[in-house]
Formats: sequence, C-alpha cells, structure tokens
Amino acid sequence: MYHDTEVLDTRGDICPVPLLKTIKKVGAMHSNDTLKVISDHPPARRSIPMELKKRGIQFAFNEKGVEFEIIITIP
Repeated sequence: MYHDTEVLDTRGDICPVPLLKTIKKVGAMHSNDTLKVISDHPPARRSIPMELKKRGIQFAFNEKGVEFEIIITIP
C-alpha cells in the first residue's frame, strides 16, 4: 500500500524539542509510513539519528544549508 510522506517541521525549536517531537510522531506511525523531519537546530543533527539507530529505524539524512532533513521510513 502507498503512504504519503508526512512532514514534521521543527525549525526554530531547540533541544530537546526536535527529538521529542520526532519520537512522538514515529511512535504513532505505521509500518511503511514515511516521515520527513525538517530542522535547523545543530544538536538535532546528531541526537535524532542516534535515537533512530538505537530503535532500528531506517532513515536518510540530507543537508540543506543551515537546515537539514531526515527522511524516516517506519519498518
């Protein structure tokens, strides 16, 4: 089944808000759902991917200047 990509925009949020919002959203998603997290908070570049790896969740990371995107696919 095809699922649309949901967007979580955390630009302007500071730690730990981007991570907390991401984990909350991921917890409510279903298998094969995709979430695009957009952020501009440098510590989230590391904290979100670390937490996703710990949970065994696949993601792709894209730099967009001072902003970045993390594309998450729920297993």
